[in-house]
Amino acid sequence: MKQNKLSINFICREEFRLGYIPLNQLDMTSNAISKHPIKKRTLEKNGVRQLVKNMFEGNNEVLYEPSGRPYLNGDAQNNFISISHSKNFVALASSHKRIGIDIEEINERILTVRSRFLNDREIEMINATDLEFNTIAWCIKEVLFKLSKNEGLDFKIDLLILEEIESRKKFKCSMKEENEMKGVLVEIIRIDNLIIAFNV
Repeated sequence: MKQNKLSINFICREEFRLGYIPLNQLDMTSNAISKHPIKKRTLEKNGVRQLVKNMFEGNNEVLYEPSGRPYLNGDAQNNFISISHSKNFVALASSHKRIGIDIEEINERILTVRSRFLNDREIEMINATDLEFNTIAWCIKEVLFKLSKNEGLDFKIDLLILEEIESRKKFKCSMKEENEMKGVLVEIIRIDNLIIAFNV
């Protein structure tokens, strides 16, 4: 059977590299992504392997700390990485500093859970019916969660969206790390129905 060539999308800057791939390109047996959780996890792992293979030279393997934070073991081990999965995509970001990434497809279900991750001030800032902005807010919180070394973080208290610096593109944020709040700048890229967030 002839294998389709994978179409991996890259965003490269001086300070980091980011790659993402649709999961349906990894499933050569079906045009639809399986709803079976074991098969989906296998596709996600294969996607991460393909991204690592295409983003780094040499022999590298993704391993996980006890906290669940991913890291590279091998020729590119000096790089920090972050991994994100959505329903139909897997993404990997790499930098020489700690990095967090989140990738999400804009979907109405975000409106039903917004009160679980937004505090009162953020709820006032973000319109309750704005799908894009609520998805952006979720992605920002996920980036902050992945960046912080703390465990047991409260999304409403410890991970904060402070200010929209550039309309739906850059946000001044704050996250709890150890016993203090640390400022973080998060950037947003929208590609079709995808929101990608990462710290800069």
